[in-house]
Amino acid sequence: MRTVTSARPLPTAIALTLAFVAGAAPARIGAITGHIDREAIDEAIIFARQATREERRAFHDGYQRQPGGAVRRISVVSEYRRVVLLVEEKMRQLDRNYGVRQMTQALVPWRGLVEVIVEVQLHPQNNYVAVPLYDVLAVPLDDPANPTPLVPEANDRRARFGVFWEPPPMDAPWWPFPPPALPTIVGSEPLTGGWLQARFTATPFAKGRYEIVVKDGAATLGKAEFALGSLK
Repeated sequence: MRTVTSARPLPTAIALTLAFVAGAAPARIGAITGHIDREAIDEAIIFARQATREERRAFHDGYQRQPGGAVRRISVVSEYRRVVLLVEEKMRQLDRNYGVRQMTQALVPWRGLVEVIVEVQLHPQNNYVAVPLYDVLAVPLDDPANPTPLVPEANDRRARFGVFWEPPPMDAPWWPFPPPALPTIVGSEPLTGGWLQARFTATPFAKGRYEIVVKDGAATLGKAEFALGSLK
């Protein structure tokens, strides 16, 4: 990691911001990590609070892709990114209750996991009554001798009826999560899409590149490459 020569030590928040602007993760983390510690949680909180909009956009861009077609967006949510997203949301709500203790508690259900959220879009004239049983797989790209896809521990499905997408927060177009409340079916509104929320064990993602693939049986609906080894 590069060091900055100065007559006085840089304040921690400024040093962290410089690291993010340069695109370099602190050497202590360096990759997606499960069970992040108190120091990493505090670092994520500081970044969410003090980064500019462009710095936050650059950070989140590494975690999302838009393949197109039936797959509108694929988002990766690590423990570290989850803290950043939660703090950003609390700041939008003018809620100051987002210290290390609160974020540690919020991470409890997600310890050791990476969530992959896939937004899917269906033709409005489909005959589905629920989100199809699409699969979400993670294919390692840097180990040709072992290309076996990783399978999630669970893959939840959330349906979307009627008018398809509610806009994300204006200052956070990278917000990956579905609405907290499912929309109700009014009349004969068709199922127009939904969200797949796949939960993977974080350990294999600590290094290398992976291709996230969305499949309908043998057919590939969409895919995108992520350098998960360089994310946090």
